[in-house]
Amino acid sequence: MRVAVSETIKTEGHRERLRERFLAGDDTSRSDVELLEFLLMYAIPRQDVQALAKTLLTRFGSLAKVLGASPSNLCQVAGIKQNSAALLKVVEAIRKRNHLSAAIAPNHKAESDQAPYAGEQHILTPLLESAGNAKIDLSPPGHRKPVSRYGSELFGKAVLKEAIDMLPKLPDSESLNDARAFLRANLHFSAEQTRQRYANYITRRMFPEGIADAPLRHFSRAFPASTELREVCFYRFCKAEPLMPAVVSSVLLPALGLGRIRRERITQYLQHKFPESKGIGDCVQAIVDALVAGGIASADRRQFTFATRPVRNSSFAFILHSEFPDPGMYEVGKAESNPFLSSLLWTPDKILAALYELRNVGLISKISEIDSIRQFTLKFDLAGLVRHLARGVATP
Repeated sequence: MRVAVSETIKTEGHRERLRERFLAGDDTSRSDVELLEFLLMYAIPRQDVQALAKTLLTRFGSLAKVLGASPSNLCQVAGIKQNSAALLKVVEAIRKRNHLSAAIAPNHKAESDQAPYAGEQHILTPLLESAGNAKIDLSPPGHRKPVSRYGSELFGKAVLKEAIDMLPKLPDSESLNDARAFLRANLHFSAEQTRQRYANYITRRMFPEGIADAPLRHFSRAFPASTELREVCFYRFCKAEPLMPAVVSSVLLPALGLGRIRRERITQYLQHKFPESKGIGDCVQAIVDALVAGGIASADRRQFTFATRPVRNSSFAFILHSEFPDPGMYEVGKAESNPFLSSLLWTPDKILAALYELRNVGLISKISEIDSIRQFTLKFDLAGLVRHLARGVATP
């Protein structure tokens, strides 16, 4: 019995590590063996399936051929039952549908076809790419959907301070692979695995659309080591980690008048939201680290302090044009109630004045206040805005 329990713990620990590396975008988790092992572990619970994955690859020759094998041939392999064969065939069916959709209408896919697969980190994308030996971009140009977060909303590391430090130094490339390679080579951590894992954290959070977009890279070079860059990076962090704005909204904003809370208040919030989780302590520390790195709060061992914050033209303009990406007219109320703007502790009463300031420095066209209707008009997209900011059109 002791041996059985030990083997179960060992298997569960291995599966958890495999899952964490996969979800973090670790390149070493993308081999045929590990992709097949990752898939099989959902069909065969509480059992080491690495040897089975290797057996399947040896017998059929490749991951593509494993997925293409008939159910009867798959079930001839010891350890493969109907449930496992069915899961493998589902992945094969999705792969075939992808290729058919791409061949029929590569530039005009229906939204219903795009939605299940949008985002570089989709749970099936690496399997489909490996099986088909080709990378399939299922999102139309200019409309990439943010990379989704998988598993619990909890996160154990912030790595926001490192992101802020490294962004101005990134290579002039939209390739996430280039950005990851640079980060792996230049992050200050001594362990290579740590640099690789943190490089994946940074690229997923700072570049949620799956490319190292030029507006953020150019903004970071124009405002290195600045409060403006810290605010923009905290905004991108909030977009990638939905728990962060939820904590600000539910824990910080109600205590804004007091200006401080004890750390245990965040712990209580997370325990109520995730009663079964064992990672709350790490998540509390990561949340505090992100708030401090973003300049939102200061902290000591027991509590942290915060207050409403001044709105800076450059960071406000960047975030505003990110939330309202197309030139045109928008309701002021939508900006005042935007959760990502309030996550910066920019209160609604500051937003209207900040919009007028952007108009005064020429970054938005106009503001209209007629009776109860209040609107602002944007004249740039985000890329055009950053070009103007980089030329010094706006003052910090």
